[in-house]
Amino acid sequence: MKSTERGKVMEKNYATPILASYVTYKELSSHGNYKSPYQILAEFIKYIIYEKKLYAFSIGEIKSRVENEFEFYLPDAVLKSALKKIDFVTYDATGNYCVNGEKIRVDGALKKYRNLAETAEISVSEQLISFIEETKDYKLNNKEKKELMRAFVSYLIDESNGNKYQEEISSFIIKKSDDKKITEYLNSVREGVILYTGLNYNIDEIGSLKRDLTLYLDMEVLFDIYGYNGEVFQRLALDLFKLARDANSKEKRVRFRYFEETKTEIDLFFAKAEEIVKGKVLLKDNVAMKAITNGCQDISDISDRKADFYTKLQYSYGIIQDERASYYYKSDTDANLEWTFSEEEKKDLEVQFAVKMISHINKLRNNKPFYEYTESGAIFITETRKVQEYSRKMVDLISNEISSDKKMVGYAISMGMITNILWYKLSKGFGNNDFPENINSVLKAKIVLSNLISQNVSKKFDECKQAYQKGELDEQQLAARLLALREKAVKPEDITTDNLEDSLNFDSKHIERFEAERELHKAQIRQNKEQLEDYQAEIEQLKRTIQIEEAFKKQQETESAATMEEKDATIQAQNEELQKYRDQDLKKENRKKFIKKVGVFFKRICLRLIILLIIVLITYSVTKYVKADAANTVSIVVTVVGIAISCVDIVKNVFNDVFNNREE
Repeated sequence: MKSTERGKVMEKNYATPILASYVTYKELSSHGNYKSPYQILAEFIKYIIYEKKLYAFSIGEIKSRVENEFEFYLPDAVLKSALKKIDFVTYDATGNYCVNGEKIRVDGALKKYRNLAETAEISVSEQLISFIEETKDYKLNNKEKKELMRAFVSYLIDESNGNKYQEEISSFIIKKSDDKKITEYLNSVREGVILYTGLNYNIDEIGSLKRDLTLYLDMEVLFDIYGYNGEVFQRLALDLFKLARDANSKEKRVRFRYFEETKTEIDLFFAKAEEIVKGKVLLKDNVAMKAITNGCQDISDISDRKADFYTKLQYSYGIIQDERASYYYKSDTDANLEWTFSEEEKKDLEVQFAVKMISHINKLRNNKPFYEYTESGAIFITETRKVQEYSRKMVDLISNEISSDKKMVGYAISMGMITNILWYKLSKGFGNNDFPENINSVLKAKIVLSNLISQNVSKKFDECKQAYQKGELDEQQLAARLLALREKAVKPEDITTDNLEDSLNFDSKHIERFEAERELHKAQIRQNKEQLEDYQAEIEQLKRTIQIEEAFKKQQETESAATMEEKDATIQAQNEELQKYRDQDLKKENRKKFIKKVGVFFKRICLRLIILLIIVLITYSVTKYVKADAANTVSIVVTVVGIAISCVDIVKNVFNDVFNNREE
């Protein structure tokens, strides 16, 4: 597709190049042989050089073309690093880059991936526009469509969740969650955003952290970790802790802390929980507050939960209060940023808190600007939009005072952003599809909607309370409306396609309808109660029948047990009788064996005596033949005696052999 044709398509569909650029970047990272983000960026620059027929250009010109073609807004230093990766581009003495036309080589994969991404983007954009038009029953004009697509881009890249279309975009994503093509495309965009992080935040060396980094967590992030804000937020928080553990595998680099001001905020939150348990304050449908107060009988239970909270943070996650005693030493004067904001601004308590946190971080950074988050030494992690907003204001103010071709990092960022940065820094980006869970577009949509629902619930809660105080609602009406509000899905994991519309509906008529439905439900309960009373006699009869059946069953079981005992006694007697016969047979068998052994004994003795007798006769004959004298006779006698003694031994041995041999 030519550039002019692409431009017409994109204009017609009110889409923007940036989403396709992110998807293309992700695909090249996953399927290419690239070792660094600069090599991938170099392919985008090569594409521009080839398509625009460039033979010489300045850094300013290539920067402008990259912005127009891909909507990549990058510092000069990043572009210069990428240009060094292109072998057919050289830097001359005049400050321009020259192109050797004979050596131009462009990876065709970039064009292929970009075309596929643009096709998918056009399809999703058209479906989004149609969804919103159907929802609002209103046709969007060209200006509104362009505004919607810009909002869609901001939404997907986590640039801003405060645009006016965030509810509709989130609803669209959840409604289309079963559409595999749409979900895969949206996730590819968000994966590309994470990979682009390396360029956007000046992350050069990857693989490990070179400096110690302390992350200061705000109250809501701490509640996420503990699980007070629900399962989804806890999973996202634990993603961050897994990355920190990886970073600390060789040398401890990442620490988690919270400021004294955050500790005060938490203590006040638990104090309010005590007031709720006492019955002095009504519980708004705050997820964390509900988790803390539910099941508590008195304020001692709240104290126990508070102690458990701090204990688990310290011993399970290594999160403790900041060790620094004060941030207002004389040496901190130059680094103090609180003076930069007007007293009028600081009248707002949220602004006051934001300014204080930003100033604390700057003091920890020794009043130095940093261009990479992981090199900054300290960051405040918060989901509070006000703190992030004032962090950006301060960065803009300082950036105007210093001259640098790099982008200065802020003082406060979201938990999702620091997760992405650490993930990238630890070289998990290239060829690795194990992305952090926060890239899931459906999960993001649920989080955005849960925040919107919570805000609306809180607002409606206050309205109902005021109406009751003015006498516009009675107690039953107030209870019904508060119950209607508590039926809303305020946790991300509770939001489904089925309850989505009801959870987002805060129209007064809807709340009143819920109230009417509740009264109808009460009437149905009363009717059911009357019916139950009519059937009470039948129920009692049924109970008696069941009791009779159970008694009969028990009797049968008793009889069965007696029969079994009788059978057991009979079997026992039979076994004893059988054993008696076995003993008698054993005696007979032993007697037979004994008689047999006696016979064998005498046979062997007789045999040996016969042999002995023969020897004696032979000896006597010899003495007679030789006419032996007295001496010889004595010798013969001794011999005979010896023979006799031997005979005794023989008899003994034979006896033992016959009668003591267990094998026979």
